[in-house]
Amino acid sequence: MPLRARTRVPSRAPAPDLARGLMLLSIAVAHSCLLLYAVDEVRAPGPGDRVAVFLEDLFVNHRARPMFVLLFGYGLTQLALRRRGRGDGWPTVRRLVRRRGLWLLVLGLTHVALLFYDVLTMYGIASLVLAGTLTWSDARLLRAVRLGLVGVAMAFAVYGALSAAEGFSLDIGHGTAVFSPSARVVEWLRMAMFMTWQVLPGVLLGIWAARRRILEEPHRHAALLARTATIGLGASVLGGVPFALMGSGFWAGPTALAACAAAVVHGVTGYAGGVGAAALVGLVALRVPVPAHPVVVAVQALGQRSLTFYLFQSVAFVTLMAPFALGLGGEVRYAGAAGIAFGTWAVSLAGAYWLHRAGHRGPAEVLLRRLGG
Repeated sequence: MPLRARTRVPSRAPAPDLARGLMLLSIAVAHSCLLLYAVDEVRAPGPGDRVAVFLEDLFVNHRARPMFVLLFGYGLTQLALRRRGRGDGWPTVRRLVRRRGLWLLVLGLTHVALLFYDVLTMYGIASLVLAGTLTWSDARLLRAVRLGLVGVAMAFAVYGALSAAEGFSLDIGHGTAVFSPSARVVEWLRMAMFMTWQVLPGVLLGIWAARRRILEEPHRHAALLARTATIGLGASVLGGVPFALMGSGFWAGPTALAACAAAVVHGVTGYAGGVGAAALVGLVALRVPVPAHPVVVAVQALGQRSLTFYLFQSVAFVTLMAPFALGLGGEVRYAGAAGIAFGTWAVSLAGAYWLHRAGHRGPAEVLLRRLGG
């Protein structure tokens, strides 16, 4: 059967898919800025660029990823429970999770080598390492989440120190590792040590949440969702301000100690923001009418095919922005890159809606299911 063969897509709870579809916009904004480069000389930021970077640091950077990894852990648990419901034992389920994780790792490394920076590799590593946690007790899961957040704080302290040492600059230089396969792989190895700490506690928290069907049955957890959204998003915004001021250049020349402290607060409250955003989407799902508005259906369809359109966005960015393609990365600055990200996400939305109306799954999702079982 071809990857785009007509398939009946089963009815699903809307909240997890709505969250994934919306978060692809955040991923697009974060990734598009990585393809900016200078052609003849270093380019200084334009008038609106500092504001664009400030908003990105405040609402996107280290906020989108925690939500995505929480949803990844949520989805792993849904998969495990479905297979358990069919009669598979836990050893079989763990092998399935690890097999899919291995293929995610392969897809991610291929993505790094051919196109772009990557998060799929982190999901693959998490699946391989954390498959056994699916049978942990709730208390053990939450203890591991707390320990993982300590690791997140330590990783961000190092990140803040390095940022202060390198200097917070929005100037766009000649070269970027995105356009060199070997440099991309080296950069990925460097970032993997930092990003892995961000992934693990979110996956574990997603496993805990999925056991309670918090996003699948938001009507039963409305009070918890409202409290989590209010506290999480509030903490994220307040905690993100200092580092966003540094990253955008509004706070010039911070000390290493100040940068470390701001980065730690930024990273930890980013987790709160990611969880709060997921809770907010759960609340929104309570008020989605049936039948839903076509835009809501499109966002949900995009979330159902998030792997496919994550890869599509990378292809689109390289095509639009790389110097060996259309070269827009050498023409626009940070605000322009954000505009390209919004446009690419809108095209993704239209493509996902078309696949939904045609009854097709995402090709990448079909491929992963065939490879991983």
